[in-house]
Amino acid sequence: MKKSILSALMVCSVTLTTIALPVAAIADDYDTKIEQQDQIIDGLKTKESEAASKLALIESDMLTTAAKIDELTDKKKTLKDEITKLYGEISDLNVRIQKREVQMRNQARDVQVSGSSTSYLDVIINSESISDAISRVQGITTLVKANNDLLEQQTSDKKDVEKKTKSVETQISVLETSTKELNAKKASLDTLKLQQEIAKNDLEAQRTTEENKKSEYVGQKAAAQKKLEEEQAKQAKDQEAQRKAEAEAAVKLAEAQAANPGLAKTNIVSENGTTSQAPSAPVSETPAGKPGTGGGSSIGTGNVSAAKKRAAQIALNAVGQTNPTGWGQSGECIVAVQNWLNAAGIRFSPGGPHSGYTQSGAVQVSWSDVQVGDVVQYENSLSPDAWLDGVHTVLVVGVNGSSVQIVESNNPAGSGYVSTTTGWTPSPYAANFRAVVWRFPG
Repeated sequence: MKKSILSALMVCSVTLTTIALPVAAIADDYDTKIEQQDQIIDGLKTKESEAASKLALIESDMLTTAAKIDELTDKKKTLKDEITKLYGEISDLNVRIQKREVQMRNQARDVQVSGSSTSYLDVIINSESISDAISRVQGITTLVKANNDLLEQQTSDKKDVEKKTKSVETQISVLETSTKELNAKKASLDTLKLQQEIAKNDLEAQRTTEENKKSEYVGQKAAAQKKLEEEQAKQAKDQEAQRKAEAEAAVKLAEAQAANPGLAKTNIVSENGTTSQAPSAPVSETPAGKPGTGGGSSIGTGNVSAAKKRAAQIALNAVGQTNPTGWGQSGECIVAVQNWLNAAGIRFSPGGPHSGYTQSGAVQVSWSDVQVGDVVQYENSLSPDAWLDGVHTVLVVGVNGSSVQIVESNNPAGSGYVSTTTGWTPSPYAANFRAVVWRFPG
């Protein structure tokens, strides 16, 4: 067949490639997303609360530590005052000790000069009288006692100095250690507070992001609902227009059949692509095994029911009409075939390019066995039920030997025009497409 006829056989495209989902399904989808966002947001809020509690504990610990540092600072100040006073006392003790040492050295010299270093017996023997002896012994005793008192006081003062010095050093050491520990704890708490504030801020930022996502989903849900409501309103309007158009077409068909029963005009697409009109008689079938008027062996000339012959005649009567196109409109190729078969009492339920046939009880047959009333469907071999560019539907209305006649709608695509072609063979133009021949019961 020439290229010109191939171009004339370009398939109708589906103007709406997706079926509008019910509003409830769309709403449920967005409600699920919104619910998931709520769960994420609630989880982040819980983490934020935990982070805030930890931060509050850290700040409380910091206040306690700061109070202890202040307390130690006050103690340190008090202790410094005490140390200053103690150093003054130590200084005074040292002065007294030094003075006593001088006094003790002087007394030692006096004793040596007066000869008091001799024994008490020598003092008595060398005395001039008893009273002199008594005076000398008393003097020596007084001097010795004074020296002993000085030694005891000196020893006591030195011990006191050592004790006070040790106490001061101990207190200073304790204060310094405590201050270092508290300062280290304060530094650690400062670091912990900073880390906790960063974590809390990160959680707040994440929550804000997730809340923004939720807001987007809420907006998208509202937009989707509005769009679907608009589509449903348009679909209802289009269906009403289709109903009116079909009613008008049925009236015209009845009037034409009443005026000229058994005769209909068909458009014949020739090999060179031109279209002419010729009268056509009601569809009949060539008996099996007998050659048709077109010559050659007959193809698929099994028994054809009256209903299928009637469907073929209804399709031929529609040739030359132009019907509205769009999703579900009578001008679409598959919708037109459904209407022709249903009008003849053959059930062809709406569905996908593949599932619509199976759910209507149709079975696949070979092209070599094609007969009147069969439907040829172009479907994607990788995704048979998908509405893709390349999907097309034709109705077989005549089989004469090896020549097959079909009626199709919406060729070229978007025209809604009903035409017929003789000598037709399946030739899907889109990649990965195949032609499937379906036979309906009835």
